[in-house]
Amino acid sequence: MNTSIPPISLAHLSPVHNQLGRELVKATAFLLIPTELLYFSIYFHIKGFQKVYQALTFLSLAAFWLSPWVAPISCGPAQCLQNFAIAIGTMKLLDIFARRHSTRAYTGGKKPADWLLSLMILTELRYESFSPNHIRVPRNQENFNEPLQLAVHIGVFTVLQSLPQNIATILAFEVLLSIYILWTSMQLLLRYKGSPALFGPLYLADSLTGFWSETWHNAFASPCTSLAYQPLRYGLPKYGVPIGIARSLGIIGAFGLMAAFHAYALAPILSKPEITRICQFFLLNGIATVAEAMVWGKKRHWVKAVLAWLFETTIASWTAAGMNFPNGLSKIPWRDVCNAPRY
Repeated sequence: MNTSIPPISLAHLSPVHNQLGRELVKATAFLLIPTELLYFSIYFHIKGFQKVYQALTFLSLAAFWLSPWVAPISCGPAQCLQNFAIAIGTMKLLDIFARRHSTRAYTGGKKPADWLLSLMILTELRYESFSPNHIRVPRNQENFNEPLQLAVHIGVFTVLQSLPQNIATILAFEVLLSIYILWTSMQLLLRYKGSPALFGPLYLADSLTGFWSETWHNAFASPCTSLAYQPLRYGLPKYGVPIGIARSLGIIGAFGLMAAFHAYALAPILSKPEITRICQFFLLNGIATVAEAMVWGKKRHWVKAVLAWLFETTIASWTAAGMNFPNGLSKIPWRDVCNAPRY
């Protein structure tokens, strides 16, 4: 009896899916090059070979940005994944470079070998095994059950799916919950044993400051701090800008960095008006967060919570209304999503 395994064939796939498969394999393979360069740049940085580190950092950054030309992808959503990888790799490189003169100490116990330490720095977006880090722990962390909260938010998302999908507010909450569910699911699969939660419960947010600093995910807190907030907060006062204004501009700058990040990553699937609206969403949130802090400070009050929910619901609904969702997320034609037009 012949027990050999027959070769895998892609003949049953459509030409579009066949091409997409080849493109994804090629793009993923090429992205391994800048990722390896990034790893070795971290390794030599730890070893103290700073010129080698700087050369590898430049090569890694160049390789990330060359990948769309060397390994182009024709399918918009797949190109989004490529863009996300490029943007995340770029922010990781620039974040480490911005902090190259500061010490980040390992806090997970006995210091591991340099090769393993380099791998941990590469893979930890929030540097949860190191100090200083920028993890924002949800309130009542000791009573926080992340799998239970994931189930609760999936339940709310399911209920929203049963409601009319032509209402912008419903679409807005579905988008927020989709991000929560996807990120938290990945977190539960890839987290370390002691990793704090990525999100706090969305329904417990009681201010804009609390939403963006304690409730929403904190995956990119470190580059937002080193690449946007700190340069403005500590750089502008050197030119006579008052500290309060510099701090406010630093916060808005961090939101601006996230606007640019999402604009680049989502450009393959969204039109220019949709990209503009997403950028406005982040910038308006930054301005509103600064305004809230100026009026209320750290004081908690039910009026502050109501105003925060009204603002966030309004701005999220306005953003969702400008997106080309075909009568709800569940109605998106996923089989033909690669051929979706953009205007």
